[in-house]
Amino acid sequence: MVDSTTTDFIRHEVSRLEPFDFVAISPVSEPLDVVEVTADEDGRLVVRIPGRPSPLPEVPPAMRAALTERGFSSADPANPAEPWEYLTEAVEEAVAASTTVMAEVYRHNDIERLDITHGSHRQEHETELRLDALRERIEKLLTDLLGHPPPTDSDGDYQYSVGDTLVVIAPRPLSSGRVALRVFAVTNVGVAVTPELGLFLARLNFGISFGRFVVDPEHQAIWVDETLLGEETSAEELRFICGTVARIAAEWDERIKQLFGGATYRDVLQNRTDAGAPESKPGLGGYL
Repeated sequence: MVDSTTTDFIRHEVSRLEPFDFVAISPVSEPLDVVEVTADEDGRLVVRIPGRPSPLPEVPPAMRAALTERGFSSADPANPAEPWEYLTEAVEEAVAASTTVMAEVYRHNDIERLDITHGSHRQEHETELRLDALRERIEKLLTDLLGHPPPTDSDGDYQYSVGDTLVVIAPRPLSSGRVALRVFAVTNVGVAVTPELGLFLARLNFGISFGRFVVDPEHQAIWVDETLLGEETSAEELRFICGTVARIAAEWDERIKQLFGGATYRDVLQNRTDAGAPESKPGLGGYL
């Protein structure tokens, strides 16, 4: 359990938080067992268990149930990347929730040393505002290009069909605080992931000016991918990159299928195969 001296120190640090500042607490021996207390822009306190995106080990079901019992909630409990949060306006309540998680959820009943770090989520907040502005602008550009509002997938990314190739346009944050557009299309699924495939795609990448092939070895999928700076992207550039990604996918998917097996993604979309869509996307972990 957290001793009274440490609790007093945590209380003092939490009481001094300015909007977007946070204090994070974790045992020295188990750095993933972290509890974070953040002040939001309205001055409220958010006790947060950060999400654990792949390849980190996810919060196990028993621990998620224990968080729910103690008043924590998640926007998507089945998504390991989503945080669990408890909202309060009282410093004492935030400190109590934090120490309860440490003792009753993480089961650290005899903590000798804690890591206590400070930071700010201001840049993340500002990036989210930039992402919202980018989405609004890209929706308008795509609406002008298509003549109607663009369809979206389950992740909220935009879909743009070029011939019979489905191109995805995905606004994404960058670590610098800027925002980008990932433009990609699946070419093949169920391929044999071999050193020969890697060498083949590396040679293809060497010869193309825009776009690049990427491999998802876990899901045996191949994509064509390109990245644009979101704030700088014009309608003409977006149209050109979408067309280029689609052209490369259409040019090589059948040849890759003949050489390495599996199916093209056009086969998937047209129900000509039992293979399904990849479960992940480029830029979200696990890609080469």
